[in-house]
Amino acid sequence: MMLTVTKILSLFVYPLSLGLFFVGLSLWGQLRGNRAAAGLCTFLAVAVLYFPSTQTGVEMIAAPLEARYPAFSPEELPNGDVIIVLGGGIEAEGQFGRWGDLNDAADRLFVGAELWKAQKAPRIAVSGGASRGSVSGAVRSRDVLLRLGVPSESILLEDTSLTTRAEAESLVTLLSGPQHVLLVTSALHMRRAAALFSAQGFKVTAVPTDHRVHQYSEFIPGWMPTVDHLNTSTAAVHEWVGYWVDEQLGRLAPADAESSSSDKQ
Repeated sequence: MMLTVTKILSLFVYPLSLGLFFVGLSLWGQLRGNRAAAGLCTFLAVAVLYFPSTQTGVEMIAAPLEARYPAFSPEELPNGDVIIVLGGGIEAEGQFGRWGDLNDAADRLFVGAELWKAQKAPRIAVSGGASRGSVSGAVRSRDVLLRLGVPSESILLEDTSLTTRAEAESLVTLLSGPQHVLLVTSALHMRRAAALFSAQGFKVTAVPTDHRVHQYSEFIPGWMPTVDHLNTSTAAVHEWVGYWVDEQLGRLAPADAESSSSDKQ
């Protein structure tokens, strides 16, 4: 229930939801005869929807997150104790589908398999509970890794968590304590994920994937709004706000520091 409430509240910081909110305020202002307030809300609605939908919006909102975490080849990365591939790369099967569908974040599965084949760590831990349907994201990820040639005995499952923080907490238990991990997740998500895992005591080597800020220009001029740009900006807004919330709630503080603080009280 709490997770559902959190997901609903998070919608109100997304450009589309904010834009519709200002549209609603504009209509309300029109009905009340306050044309100045209605005009202002209409302008804000257009701005909130238009700017994140442009290339400039993506470069200002999403690029600062991804620039922190450029991609590296396996040869450039150190060896670790375990490779952790976070959930989110596979959607539940569609209404008329047969199996889960790989989404924009599915690169993490291929990178995880690549790291294992490069002998960067002897094991891969995949995480993610069942947010839709009865099959967990971890099980779906394991199935993909098996198809990519990773043996089942090298794969660890954490199939109960539904948030990044829960993944970090569950994995520290599954792995019998914090270890040096090669953390594989989307570049936009890496800043928050690495901080949450570091808070649990893990030594984190970031392995970012799924970079969404394009290197090359598209055929469509950057000032024209597109759904792709809006999706990227929305994902970035989610990460900026999520990091701020986790920081305010003390979730990024080391776990031992929190326990020592509570002991003193």
